[in-house]
Amino acid sequence: MRKSKVIYITLWCLIFFAWATKAQEVEYHKSQTQLSLTGFAGKIVPHSDTLKPLINGWANGLRFALFQKVDGSKAWHHLHNMPDIGFSFIYIDLGDNDVLGNAWGIQPSIAYQIVKSQNLAIKADFGLGLAYITQKYSPCNPTNVAISTSINYWATANLISTYKTSDRLSITTGIETNHFSNGSIKKPNYGLNIIGLSLGVTYRIYGKEVYEIKPQPLRTEQKPHLELYMGTGIKETGPAGGTKYYPISLAVGYLMPNSELFSLVSGIDIMYDPSSRYHIELRGKHYSPINDDFQVGLKAGLLIPFDRLSFYGQLGAYLYNPNPRLPILYQKLGIRFMIANKTLLQIELKTHLNTADHIEVGYAICIN
Repeated sequence: MRKSKVIYITLWCLIFFAWATKAQEVEYHKSQTQLSLTGFAGKIVPHSDTLKPLINGWANGLRFALFQKVDGSKAWHHLHNMPDIGFSFIYIDLGDNDVLGNAWGIQPSIAYQIVKSQNLAIKADFGLGLAYITQKYSPCNPTNVAISTSINYWATANLISTYKTSDRLSITTGIETNHFSNGSIKKPNYGLNIIGLSLGVTYRIYGKEVYEIKPQPLRTEQKPHLELYMGTGIKETGPAGGTKYYPISLAVGYLMPNSELFSLVSGIDIMYDPSSRYHIELRGKHYSPINDDFQVGLKAGLLIPFDRLSFYGQLGAYLYNPNPRLPILYQKLGIRFMIANKTLLQIELKTHLNTADHIEVGYAICIN
């Protein structure tokens, strides 16, 4: 199967958010709480030949979800045309109990309705959370090059159809994807990508009237402005058990709202990454500190706000000192939370195509 481009799929999902929410019509009259139980069966997608020994069995499991249709009390509810939000819990048998074990996860999720008729609805469901995986790489389990830590981030992108059989009960079917990785905190970290089919039931508990009047958003991000960012992370480079490095990033960005729903972002990254030494010397080139530890990149992307919380995806290109063993392009996916009107905390994943580089935690300041 074609090599998976997880990061590009996720960037397209961000763009899809903007399209899907504009394309819908607000037809809801009640904010309903829904419980769902879903069975899942699929296969691991080997995005590297190294992972082919891990795909002997089927991955199957259960997903329990608790969702609430938003009630319209916040501006973003209306901007996103009243999606469903909630939490999902999973158990997945990864197909080889001795090598891969099982995954147990929890994640906040959001579901956008893209098709609706009297009894049939189709939704796009996205989530990002954490999972505990029972087996990981070790000298006693060297085959598992996909997972090397017990705690991993867990991302999903699903297309779910719902057929209403009564006022409270529905049958659901869908195509589901799951991704597990630790963001290269520890090697090896090829990650697991799973795609499969699901079948389940949904039960609606109750509903309440929605707010008819849209509140006004209270966000600095609704106006064009500059942002200054600084962050740091941890990464392991080289073979399993290799040296740990602590990259630092500085960034200047310009955020330009395209609408109340999303904003366009452009900027410059200045990155200090001493792990470059490993790649330069592996290529047989001379390493010159501190100069070779710095890279500069130009980036652009999309940011989607949900009140104080927002998600973003960025595509960048190295302009100065590109790593000789990595692609010229890099990507960033992140979550940020506005702790005050002009200050934000954020966590982001930097990758090169489908290879995670590191996870970074940082702080941003908005400048009007």
